[in-house]
Amino acid sequence: MYLCDYINYNTMKNLFVFFAIIFSLTSCIKYTQPKLLSLNGEYRIDKITYEEIDNTDTNEFMVFYPGDMYINPNESSHFDTIAVGFYRLHMDNVIMRFCPNPLPDGSTVWGEEYFYEVVGETNTNLGNLIVNFDGTRKVFNIIEDGNETLVLRSTGQWASGSSGANESITLFLTRVGP
Repeated sequence: MYLCDYINYNTMKNLFVFFAIIFSLTSCIKYTQPKLLSLNGEYRIDKITYEEIDNTDTNEFMVFYPGDMYINPNESSHFDTIAVGFYRLHMDNVIMRFCPNPLPDGSTVWGEEYFYEVVGETNTNLGNLIVNFDGTRKVFNIIEDGNETLVLRSTGQWASGSSGANESITLFLTRVGP
């Protein structure tokens, strides 16, 4: 009788350990690896949404699609006039380039360059892209960074720490080249 009790005890103990291991391996906690931003490449702006955010009942909301011309005199020089669907920019690790000039051999020379940095990047937040345009600091919240897409949302411009315009533009970019 003692032998049967010993076998049943060991079997129950082994089953308990087995189920504990299975439960711990298939628990609800999911490991998420931090997303690495891939901002490098040439982009085309394919859509822009514009929204006034002045906390009144008369908020203005507009969407600009390819073929539309986005004009906003409150924006900094490179984002004041955008031919949606045709406007291109290039980014590498620290430089954002504007004003492309195609060469006969198929390459492109970019006319203007500005340094940028990404700050505030965490596991749940892609961070903010900060570009300095000749004394004007433009802050973009990185909403989405897909394989071939990039979505940036601006909430105005901040020059020397002062608050910018009460408007927000969202730029929907598509990667079109290296």
